[in-house]
Amino acid sequence: MKSSPPKPAFPKRMRRWLAVLALLIGLALVVGFGWRAWKQVQFNQRVASGEVKVETLRGWMTLAYIERAYGVPQAELRQALGLPATGFDDRSVHEWGAVTGLDPVAARHTVEELILKHAPPSGSAK
Repeated sequence: MKSSPPKPAFPKRMRRWLAVLALLIGLALVVGFGWRAWKQVQFNQRVASGEVKVETLRGWMTLAYIERAYGVPQAELRQALGLPATGFDDRSVHEWGAVTGLDPVAARHTVEELILKHAPPSGSAK
């Protein structure tokens, strides 16, 4: 009794297209995440070189992040914004504004002024 080998679940042509599709999806993911990583590297290089631009300030940044990135002490940020001296370290600037009712524009200007105040003079080495 001869039995024929089992037929594959997908025809050969469909398997080829599925492989090409999987490859293209993988390539798109690599390119997308690579682009994001490249932009982050460029941003980190600008911060490390001392190039301080207040337009890089974002609402998702926490006070601790602003302290590390721009050199503004958290205590000074909290005092200028009228926030409690300690606690809620994981809150972003945007969340602080929503919780305390700070005017977003005024709070941003306050933080920008502090960043510029603590920025190293132009041309000085870090």
